[in-house]
Amino acid sequence: MKIVSVVGTRPNFIKEVLINRRLKLLGIQEVLVHTGQHYDREMSDVFFDQLQIPVPDYQLEVPTGSHARQTAAILTGVEEILLQEKPDVTLVYGDVTSTLAGALASAKLRIPVAHVEAGIRTDARYNPEEINRRLTDHLSELLLTNTEEATAALLDEGFPQADVVFTGDVMQDILLHTVKSLELELRRGDYHLATVHRAENVDSRERLTEIVEGFIQSGQHILFPVHPRTRKKLEEFGLLDRVESCKNVELLPPVGYKEFVTLLAGCDKVLTDSGGVRREGYILGKPVVVLIEITWFPAILRAGWKRIAGAKRDAIVEAIRDFTPPSEHPPIFGNGDAHERIVAAIVEKFSK
Repeated sequence: MKIVSVVGTRPNFIKEVLINRRLKLLGIQEVLVHTGQHYDREMSDVFFDQLQIPVPDYQLEVPTGSHARQTAAILTGVEEILLQEKPDVTLVYGDVTSTLAGALASAKLRIPVAHVEAGIRTDARYNPEEINRRLTDHLSELLLTNTEEATAALLDEGFPQADVVFTGDVMQDILLHTVKSLELELRRGDYHLATVHRAENVDSRERLTEIVEGFIQSGQHILFPVHPRTRKKLEEFGLLDRVESCKNVELLPPVGYKEFVTLLAGCDKVLTDSGGVRREGYILGKPVVVLIEITWFPAILRAGWKRIAGAKRDAIVEAIRDFTPPSEHPPIFGNGDAHERIVAAIVEKFSK
């Protein structure tokens, strides 16, 4: 059996780690394609190095630019690889441009697609990730879900039950594995950890200003690893000097996965616009303040561990200072064996 796996961004790299190891353990051939969607050292190579992901078999190095430009480049590049490799199945992760382009190239060639993290839904119809995920789901023959909510969403939309498999969240697997391997203590420390990278926030002067002012006016110690694109926009909007001169917000360069997990393990709260980071925060028992109105994983909200502040400084200040979750912390993302379940489902569905 041969699998082509398509990755292109930090979340993809992280999810690939244990899948790759499981496939090797079972003697299944995997051809790894890195699209280059995250192309710089801080956002790509460092994750491969730290997580010991093997050197990709193919590296496309797609150009930066619009969604259309990147999608077209990845679609063309992946198609050529699939024609050469002739896999039994193409494996894609999540909801990024590489996911949709890889799935589309595969489906057009009548090669079945397996989609990890299928079925996650929001009402943000024109959010790029929402578009990518919904279309990828419809291109896939195997839909691998990380929550019961995602499973129910797909069944409600009419996807065949035989094509939908709840596996749990492979991001939880690698997160808990990393915490254990680094012997980290999970504690509510004396700082909050912030991440801001979504286009809806960083491309808007108004929204990014509100977020920065919320951080500053909270008066709380905040560690803020800054995505390269976010730093560029902070400078463009005249906010970089403002945040660098304040006493309570500490800007950090982009950090590798192990450094990020170490910061996450020791923080008090997580302040983020990321779908992945809100998951990671919840899994490690951190109250999550969400800096965008998109409500991925409403189960976290229902459990009382997530506060939607959006890009409103007063709401951000209040959440940072006063948000306290309940004592109950229900499991949402499976049992920590998602990577095994994912591989088993692929083998059962597509092995010849």
